[in-house]
Amino acid sequence: MQSLDPLKGLARATLFALVLAPALSSIAAGSAASLGRVDIGAPAPAFSAKGADGQRHSLSDYAGNLIVLEWTSPVCPFTATKYKSGAMQALQRYAASQHIIWLSIDTAAPDRAGYLTAAAARARVAQVQAKVSAFLFDVDGSIARRYGAKTTPSFFIVDRNGKLAYQGAMDDDVFGERADAHNYVKSALDNLVAGKPVKDPQTQPQGCAIEY
Repeated sequence: MQSLDPLKGLARATLFALVLAPALSSIAAGSAASLGRVDIGAPAPAFSAKGADGQRHSLSDYAGNLIVLEWTSPVCPFTATKYKSGAMQALQRYAASQHIIWLSIDTAAPDRAGYLTAAAARARVAQVQAKVSAFLFDVDGSIARRYGAKTTPSFFIVDRNGKLAYQGAMDDDVFGERADAHNYVKSALDNLVAGKPVKDPQTQPQGCAIEY
């Protein structure tokens, strides 16, 4: 069994090379130059987007609630890992139990690999048994640019006052293999539900480059 470990490490390295290197090169090429930045404690940028349910959803529709924005992609292996393990769905169920709004956002234009039609998005939500308040389309990248989102998966949490309370990774387990992984998003939500400031309001997300 030990003889397989080097191969596993090689697979990890290859995955990083294939996914993270293009992300870094796209940033170097200037795709990130036009990205905004939202500081913790600053008002969350307003937006309105069409959902897979055919309705338009605005951030203001959910004013007064805790809101999780999950940037997702159907072609990102890092995102797939979180759903395959069930960790993402468990986090979504926890959010729902606390009456927290969960908005999944796909930033991909029709000519990109990660693009989904409304029907395909509904099918994907059903297939992975995601529990989301809405699945939104950011086809022109305007929402992601306002928030400065760079990778999938990545998360932004808006507090009840409409201010950004957390941004970053879901947890500290990129490959979804550790039982002792620390879930940053869960901890942030626990803090906010208890009326406390988020202990670790910003972490570094790791994953696939968003398809600007």
